[in-house]
Amino acid sequence: MMRLSGLVVFAAGLATVAGIAASPVAGVTTASGTLTMNTSLTLASQSSSCGSNTAATACDARTDDGLFPGLGSVAASYTFPWVEGSPCPANFGKALAYTVQLEVAGKGAINASVGAATDCVLIGESIGMQTQSFTITGGTGIYAGASGSGTLTRGLGGISQDGSEHGYETWQGTLTVPGLSFDLVPPKIIGATPRTIVVRRRTKKVRVSYAVTATDDVDRPVPVTCKPRSGRRFHIGRTTVLCSATDTSGNMATARFRITVRRRHH
Repeated sequence: MMRLSGLVVFAAGLATVAGIAASPVAGVTTASGTLTMNTSLTLASQSSSCGSNTAATACDARTDDGLFPGLGSVAASYTFPWVEGSPCPANFGKALAYTVQLEVAGKGAINASVGAATDCVLIGESIGMQTQSFTITGGTGIYAGASGSGTLTRGLGGISQDGSEHGYETWQGTLTVPGLSFDLVPPKIIGATPRTIVVRRRTKKVRVSYAVTATDDVDRPVPVTCKPRSGRRFHIGRTTVLCSATDTSGNMATARFRITVRRRHH
């Protein structure tokens, strides 16, 4: 995994290096880096109290979580406020400003201030899905001194049995942390190679073991998950094994290989 100076671009699940590949790992301060963000996190939303926010007509309790390439495993909880009527016309409303803190597992947090939506829309689900701008206002841990800006775009599905709605929230923009490098290179999976097992004629299935590992230049050994896992009983025929490994910066590598179990002809 290379670490260079410049700019990292991440979009639509693919990383293109335009100068910098970096890693937000404690103690890594080899270069100042800027991460270009275009990442969707899982979003859950449910009606909630607005507490002391007297400017809001209604509020939702919202949570985000997921892998954020270049950062790692990210989670956030916040109150989403909105207003019906003034300053909007009757039957119209818009999302209001709020703050949110992105907690990056094992590394620190990134603070963001989200501005109010600029447009009034008809009352309904569209309020909760309005695009809003955000500004990075600092952070903790290795993200101390963070800055940047961008937009949040949301999508929500139908209401589940517990009354909550689920969808996604996409962060698009830039994040700059002085003296920090961001890693966008996934681990390397080793040992995902095809195998053929020959068994006796009357055998229906056999226990198969295999060794698949992953290594990362920043994190070194990285755990690998494979399905079906090693040591399971495989039926006669061809079975595709799917493996994945994720580093602490949220970069995932996948591999697949085939295990063929066949009976001896005589």
